Amino acid sequence: MIPILIEKEDSVDASQDPYTPILFMGVYVVTLFLVIKNRKSFLYVAQKDIWIWLLVGIALASVLWTVAPDLTLRRGVLLLGTTGFGVYLATRYTMREQLELLAWMFGLIILLSFVFAIALPSYGLMTFQEEGAHAGAWRGVIAHKNHLGRLMNVSTIVFLLLCVDNSLYQQKSQQKYKWILWVGFVLSAILIILSTSKTAFVVFLSLTTILQLYKALRGNYNQVIPSVLTVILLVGSIAILLLDNLPVIATALGRDLTLTGRTDIWGVMFELIWERPLLGYGFNAVWQSWDNEVTAYLWRTLEWQCPYGHNGFMDLLAELGIVGLIVFCISYVTACIRGVMWLRATKVVEGLWPLMYLTFLFLSNVTESTLVATNSIFWILYISIIFSTAVEYEQAKKYNYYLSVMADEEGRIN
Repeated sequence: MIPILIEKEDSVDASQDPYTPILFMGVYVVTLFLVIKNRKSFLYVAQKDIWIWLLVGIALASVLWTVAPDLTLRRGVLLLGTTGFGVYLATRYTMREQLELLAWMFGLIILLSFVFAIALPSYGLMTFQEEGAHAGAWRGVIAHKNHLGRLMNVSTIVFLLLCVDNSLYQQKSQQKYKWILWVGFVLSAILIILSTSKTAFVVFLSLTTILQLYKALRGNYNQVIPSVLTVILLVGSIAILLLDNLPVIATALGRDLTLTGRTDIWGVMFELIWERPLLGYGFNAVWQSWDNEVTAYLWRTLEWQCPYGHNGFMDLLAELGIVGLIVFCISYVTACIRGVMWLRATKVVEGLWPLMYLTFLFLSNVTESTLVATNSIFWILYISIIFSTAVEYEQAKKYNYYLSVMADEEGRIN
């Protein structure tokens, strides 16, 4: 809440917030002590995925070729801290516990967002930001309406998964409180609508639809193949309808065929990227200020001060080049494969969580930028999911092996 409480109309630059960086540093210092205290468990979990550490290493190494050395060095160290926090989360909490913690966190955000938007509208609604272009849109206790929309996308996933949980654990401990989870899901969806974030709304519809496909992946292959074919046919038909009616749909969503200028941004970025395609311009060194030569070129060409590339993959390509993008893509694809294996190895709802979140991350980064980011809940959850999935799938295989051995032993005894 700090950024919105200290925000003033004549100084809307987020860098003028002196308190939040101090709090983040406090988080990382505490995380460091916890990692040292639990170093054996941390190292056991941390070695489960080499691609993440290679990507972080590239970000840190980019200080050698970046156009903004001081900034890249600071942000690289923060990325290391953010990644370490995500790994510790996977070390300390099971995936089920992480879902429950997230439900508490999002519940608090939802409650405070409604309080601020209704009782303190000068803080909880968009007013003068971006020259009043989004005046009246809800932002709650988040700095921007689009950020609120993205957070509520994750919130709907968390609450929906806990709502559809029919496991013995859930029946024993939480069945009588399930209505609270449904309230959390509904209020999350309402906040997406009130934020007026079109991207968040489309992502919400996509995620709630695709959940059934992922649940079908747990069946035998005779059931999975027809389900996948059905989804492909439906998606293909919808895609054809959309492509044939793009002007009408864009107008209905309040957009144009350039995705509100995003394609113009990407065109200019491509011209810049091909000048340094291999390693890019350095981590977090592209979208900064007029003092930065790369940023100044982009802003002069675009004729407005664009804050970021509105596409996570484009921003990553500009910052860390083809090498960084390839490493991330390998990490992402590996996580998806593990997610499918983990999904088929378990019948509980946390088995759906990795694939649902990975889908959200991909969809949201088509028109926004939340991939490799410092101090970001989205990067933290990506990290925790990667390492949690690796560890828990390994444990599930051992457990299934143990059960099969016990069954064999029982059969021989009988």
